[in-house]
Amino acid sequence: MIIDQFIRVLEIVIWPAITLTALFIIRPHLSTLLSGAKVKLSIAGQSIETTLPELKQILEEQTGETLTVEHIAFLDSLQHDGARQYPSGLEKSDDRKFLRPLRNSGLILTVPRNSFLRDAHAIELSGLGRLFLRAKQEK
Repeated sequence: MIIDQFIRVLEIVIWPAITLTALFIIRPHLSTLLSGAKVKLSIAGQSIETTLPELKQILEEQTGETLTVEHIAFLDSLQHDGARQYPSGLEKSDDRKFLRPLRNSGLILTVPRNSFLRDAHAIELSGLGRLFLRAKQEK
């Protein structure tokens, strides 16, 4: 009778313990698999499949430098507040110098499209910029 109760307690306790142990052991491997999750992009009629770490590396290579905390904060503000307006265009060369890596990497768009930074009336987050921020948040 006591043995039967002991076996029932073991049955109740052992499965959660095994599950938690397995998750603890497998968790680093799951993290590695998820960081290598595939992303499929379509650009100019061509489909490209890549991983999030590779996408991050490509963006950093395109800018010629890693993005600063200020760049990330600017992208976050565009995501939360919408386009940043510059009615007279980007007159300050410091502003243009700050935004150039973001524009060159395709993370922001000028309004009107394809205009020089000095002629832009607004700056908005691009689709690639939204994807970059989502990947950063999931990291």
